[in-house]
Amino acid sequence: MRKDSILLVGCGEHARMTIDNIEDQGRYRIVGLTTNAPSELGREVYGYPVLCLDEGIPALLDARKGLKGYILGIGDMKVRRAKAKWLDALLPAVNVVHPAAIVSRHAAMGTGNLIEAYAKVANGARIGSHCIINSFSAVNHDQTIGDNVLIAGNVSMAGKRVGDDTIVADGASIGFKRSVGSRCIIGDGAVVTRDIPDGSIAYGNPARVVRKNDW
Repeated sequence: MRKDSILLVGCGEHARMTIDNIEDQGRYRIVGLTTNAPSELGREVYGYPVLCLDEGIPALLDARKGLKGYILGIGDMKVRRAKAKWLDALLPAVNVVHPAAIVSRHAAMGTGNLIEAYAKVANGARIGSHCIINSFSAVNHDQTIGDNVLIAGNVSMAGKRVGDDTIVADGASIGFKRSVGSRCIIGDGAVVTRDIPDGSIAYGNPARVVRKNDW
């Protein structure tokens, strides 16, 4: 099977993890990576070359007409948001779904998402674009996940909605029909039993807002 050629934007820890998922999915061929650090140019990450600085991506696309898409290999959610807004105007974003993940045929998903092994997205769920759903996390049925959302590992989600640019950290639980706003951080192991407003950082069991998020 011929694989579509894609660009991986970023070359750090998250990029290395993304490479594993791309290789296991087996749908795409990585032509190389990009970086924002000149010292990384010319290096290889798992055998893939670091081709150019991020700012050089337009010139790279002119030189490599066969590129079919890109995915972000950047873990910083604030940086991801800015990069995606710029890159989406240049090149389509692709979804990387590990073959050991379960995504219902009755779920809907945008572009640029990474769904890791052993994650589950149930029927009726709506996932935005440029989200990360880590291993062993479950998005229950009929939930809406916004754009640029990180659902970390071992997260249980029975809620209603998670807004854009939100992080739900490892081991957290979103209670039945509860909503989490945009630009929130839900701390490790937190148990959300009430709605969390936009721009909040919440920890604990039950989760309580401890301060505002200044994103």
